[in-house]
Amino acid sequence: MTTRLSPRLAVEPAPVEGGPERDFDVRYYLDLLWRRRILLAATAIGGLALGILGAELQAPRYQARTLLQVMPPNPTSLAVTDALVSTGNPIRDRQFFNTQLNVLRSRSIAERVVERLKLADRPDFQEAGDPAGQFLRHLAVEPIPDTYVVEVRITDGNPKDAALWANTLSDIYMDYSLEGQVEAAERAYVWVNERLAATQTDMEEAQDKLLKSYQGQDLFVPEGSVSAITTSITKLNEDHIQAQSRRIDLEAQLGEFAAMRRRGSEPDTIPQVGADETVAQINARLQSLTLDLARLHEKYKEGHPEVQKVQVQLQQLERDKQNRVAQIEESLRAEYRQLQRRERELKQAIDGHKGRAAEQSRKLTELESLKKRAEAAGGLYGVLLQKLNETNIAASLQNNNVRLLDRAVVPTHPVWPRKRRLALVALLAGLALGAGWVLLRDALDNTIKDADDIERRLHLELLASIPRYGKDDTALATEAYQNLRTALLFQRHGERGNVVLITGAAPGEGKTTTILNLGRLMAAAGESTVLVDCDLRRANLHTRLDLPREPGFTDYFVREAELSSLIRPTGHENLAVIPAGPLPPNPPAILARPELATALDQLRQDFRWILVDSPPVAAVTDALLLSHHADSTVLVVQQNKVDRLVLKRAISSLRKVTTDLTGAVLNAVDVKSKAYYGYNYRDRKDPGKVAGPDSAGARPGEGPAAGEVRDVSLS
Repeated sequence: MTTRLSPRLAVEPAPVEGGPERDFDVRYYLDLLWRRRILLAATAIGGLALGILGAELQAPRYQARTLLQVMPPNPTSLAVTDALVSTGNPIRDRQFFNTQLNVLRSRSIAERVVERLKLADRPDFQEAGDPAGQFLRHLAVEPIPDTYVVEVRITDGNPKDAALWANTLSDIYMDYSLEGQVEAAERAYVWVNERLAATQTDMEEAQDKLLKSYQGQDLFVPEGSVSAITTSITKLNEDHIQAQSRRIDLEAQLGEFAAMRRRGSEPDTIPQVGADETVAQINARLQSLTLDLARLHEKYKEGHPEVQKVQVQLQQLERDKQNRVAQIEESLRAEYRQLQRRERELKQAIDGHKGRAAEQSRKLTELESLKKRAEAAGGLYGVLLQKLNETNIAASLQNNNVRLLDRAVVPTHPVWPRKRRLALVALLAGLALGAGWVLLRDALDNTIKDADDIERRLHLELLASIPRYGKDDTALATEAYQNLRTALLFQRHGERGNVVLITGAAPGEGKTTTILNLGRLMAAAGESTVLVDCDLRRANLHTRLDLPREPGFTDYFVREAELSSLIRPTGHENLAVIPAGPLPPNPPAILARPELATALDQLRQDFRWILVDSPPVAAVTDALLLSHHADSTVLVVQQNKVDRLVLKRAISSLRKVTTDLTGAVLNAVDVKSKAYYGYNYRDRKDPGKVAGPDSAGARPGEGPAAGEVRDVSLS
C-alpha cells in the first residue's frame, strides 16, 4: 500500500547559499531571556544596589528659581500715538530678547551680585580665585518657549543661599535695565539739542549764500528745460557713433580680403564679393565654360583648337573676376578713408560744444548746489525739532520693560540626587547589561541550539528531537524515535524497499545510535529491516551489535561475494545487518562503482527498509556518493556541537547530488530546554514517576550506552 506524502513533512526548497535567514524571531529571544532570568535578576539587583549606594553618597543640591518678564523697550524718541500704543518688530524683539539672556549670564551682573552679597568673603569663593566665575557656575538661565518670560535658576547646597542669590540677581538685573533706558533717553535728548542749534546756523548761512548768487548771476535757465548746446552735443554724438560703427564694419570687411590672400582661398567666400551681380555672372559663365571644356576633353586632346579656345576664354574670365574683386575692395577702402575724415570732424565739433557747455553747467551747478544746501538745512532743522519733541514725550512715558513675576522661595526638596530616578536607571542598566550579555553569548554561539534552529537556520524539516538519556529512562527517547519512524513512513514512495541514508555533518553526532534504534523500532513494528554499515573508514555498527566485522559489504565489491551471504541476524526479529567488512584504502572508489546500485536494488527486493550508515558529510565524500542512490536522506544534528556554517555546507553538498533530503534529527537534546517537545510518560517500574533523562548518562556517539534504546517500547 502506497502512503501519500504528508504536507507537514514536505521539505522546503534549498536556500540560496549565503542568503538571508528568516526574520527576527521575537519568541525565541524572549524564551532565551526567560531561561536566563536568574542572571538577569542578579544583574538588575546589582545595578539597583549600585544606584542606591551612589545616590546616598552624593551631596544634595537645591535649586531656587525666579521668573522675569522681559519685554522689548520703547524707542527713545517716537510719536505720541506710537508712545501710547507701541508696535513690535519681530526681528528686533528676538535680537533684544537674546541679548538680555546674555546680559543675565554676563560677568558684569555676576560681579554686582557678588559685591552686594559679599560672596567674595566666603571660603569656597576664595578658593576658586574668580568669585564672578564661581557664581556663574551656580546660575542657569532658560527662556520659556513662545513667551517673553525667562526662568533664572540658582543651584547650591544651601537652600536659603539659593533663594537669596536668585532674588538678588533678579533685583540687580531690573535696576540695570532701568538705568540703561534712562541713560539712553538722556543721551538722545542732549544730542538732539546740540544738533538742532548747529543745524539752525547752517540753514541761515545757506539761505544767505543762495540769495547773493541769484543777485550776482545773469544766467537764467527755466526749470525742466534743456539748453541748445546740450541738444547739439547729443546729435553730434549720435552721428559720431554711427560713423565709428560703419568704420569698424569696413575694417572687418577689408580684413577678410587680407585673410583671403594669406590663405590663398577663393574670394567668393567674402559676402560682398558673393553678393555682387557682376561676380555672379562671371561665376556662371565660368561654370558653363568648365562644363564645355570637360566635354571637349572627352573628344579632343589638349592641343586641339577648340580646347585651346575655351581655355583662353576661361583665363580671360578669371582675370575679369579678379579685376572686379579688386574694384570692390578699392570701393570699400575709399569709403573707409571717407569715414575716418568724418570721425575726426565730428570729434572736433563735439569738443568745441563741450567747452561752451562746461561753462554754462558750472554756473548752473553752483546755483543748484546752493539751492539744495539751503533746502537740506531747512529740512534737517524741521526733523530735529520734531525729534526733540518726541524725545520729551518718550522720556515722560518711560517705564521699566522688565517685571518680576515670581520671587524665589526656599526649596524644601533637593533636585540632585534624584534617588528614585537613579535607582530606576541603575536597575534598567543592570537589566540591560544582563540581557546584552545573554544575547551576546547567544550570538557568538553559532551552533544549533533548539528545534526552531533546524527550520529557521538550516531550512530543513525537523523529523524528531531525541533527548539526552541514560539506561534507566528511555521512555522519552522511545517516543522520539517513534516520531522519526512515523516521519519516514510518510516519506515512502511505494511498497518496494526504501533505502534510508543516515548521516551527519561531523563525527560523534550519534548517527550510529540513531540507525540502531530506528532499525529496532522498524523491526518491532513488523517491517523487515537491514542495517548496512557503509562507514568504510571507522566502521562501528558491528561493535554495537557484538558481531565480527568480516566478511562484510566490501567483500561484495572486492571478492564478488554473494550479497545474501553477507547478511547476518542480530537477535532481533525482522532485523538484519551487513557489517562493513575489510576497510579499503580508498572508500570513495568502492562506493562509486555501479555495483552499489545493483546491491541496493537487491536489498530492496528482500527488505522493506534498508538503513545505511555513512561517514560525516563534512569530512569525506562517501555520504554524497551514497545519497545519490538513497530514497531518503536523514541528517543527524547534535545540539550545541557543530557550527551552523559546517551544517549549511553539508546540506548544500547533499542538495547538489540528491533531491531526497528528507529532514534532520536533533540529537542529545536537553529535555528541560525549548528544543524538546515531548509528552510525559510514566515509568513502567514506578507508575507514579515520570521518565526523564539521566544527566550522568553518556552522550550519543560516545559508546553503546550513549543514547541507545535498550528496551524499545511500542506504546
